[in-house]
Amino acid sequence: MTALPPLPTARTCPFDPPPEYRRLRVEQPISRVVTPRGDPAWLVTRHEDIRAVLTDRRFSSNPLARGYPSYVTGDVPPPPGFFMQMDAPDHTRLRALVTREFMARHIESLRPRMQAIVDRRVDALLQEPQPADLIKAFALPTASAVICELLGVPFEDAGFVQSRTDGVLDRSRTAKESETSAIELMGYFDRLVTAKEQAPGDDILGRLISDKTRSEQVTHAELVGIAALLMLGGYDTMAQVIGLGTVTLLQHPEQLADFLRDPSLADGLVEELVRYLTVNHAGLPRAATADVEVGGQLIREGEGLIVMLSSGNRDEQAFPNADAFDIRRDCRHQVGFGHGLHRCIGATFARAELAIVFRTLFERIPTLRVAVPVEELAFRHEMVLYGLKQLPVAWSAASPSTGPQEAA
Repeated sequence: MTALPPLPTARTCPFDPPPEYRRLRVEQPISRVVTPRGDPAWLVTRHEDIRAVLTDRRFSSNPLARGYPSYVTGDVPPPPGFFMQMDAPDHTRLRALVTREFMARHIESLRPRMQAIVDRRVDALLQEPQPADLIKAFALPTASAVICELLGVPFEDAGFVQSRTDGVLDRSRTAKESETSAIELMGYFDRLVTAKEQAPGDDILGRLISDKTRSEQVTHAELVGIAALLMLGGYDTMAQVIGLGTVTLLQHPEQLADFLRDPSLADGLVEELVRYLTVNHAGLPRAATADVEVGGQLIREGEGLIVMLSSGNRDEQAFPNADAFDIRRDCRHQVGFGHGLHRCIGATFARAELAIVFRTLFERIPTLRVAVPVEELAFRHEMVLYGLKQLPVAWSAASPSTGPQEAA
């Protein structure tokens, strides 16, 4: 095991996956590696093979499955209700309880609320002294405020949730530190759900509790896990895409201008940002529950896999000129939102929010710029979700728009 190549593989460009993945896709698309915790696993790098694994029920998402390769330290089992790390039938049952909250028609009705939140956060950003940190002043509070309002989580608690989430997902933390963060995080959501069971509000958790048809199918402990999953999925991933996406769009001013002129490009822009950036740079872990052949390689029962989404999204066989950023590219088959049964339940929500964020940000602050050379930016290499630690930005004092903009 000590002879296996270790993850994470080093990047040479902060906006591209490690170049080693390009070689592996051609020469050894399924290869042996060892995770940062020391678990051996098969690394799956081709787009075609990634989609095959993610649609095959013989690969388990349950961290308790034999051979499941952990990317983080600590051994806290997934909480009840955390259906991202479950298999059928529990995954199917719990996911179905919240599916209606993320259907396209319902998301459309939420756009005015999302727009109002984004406008308030741009207002707050404009009050910051320059250079301002876009991550601290805009990306994190915007992503947090949107999901907090939809879930019914007090926004003033977002900092606590963020710090404990970072404690779980930071590979540089000790096992004890990660476990303590996980326990404190779940304790918070337990108290939140308990309060909502006494007084449900007009939010996702409140409606789930008030709807007897749905509430009878879920336990209190499962509600706690669902709340944690939706909160974590709705803020951290979004915040990292906002930060990295802002730099990416500033690096491609012609495409940014096209997007601002033509609202019909919104979906393509978001889909391409998710493909191009793939902030989940740690991959998705799976465990084989039977002998399965993938891409010509036999994976034996009890062996683990790391499905490397960032490599699949730069696979030249699936995306010609894959390392180029192109908002007119048809990349609806990209795997940044996952694929198959575990495809991100909030993908439609994410598209709407990110389109509103980028249109509002750049229409209201058209002279926005990165205030330091890109080479000086600090990136989250040690985190499960890739992103920027800080993003100093500046703008012309005379340029910001003072009024709300129409959402994309």
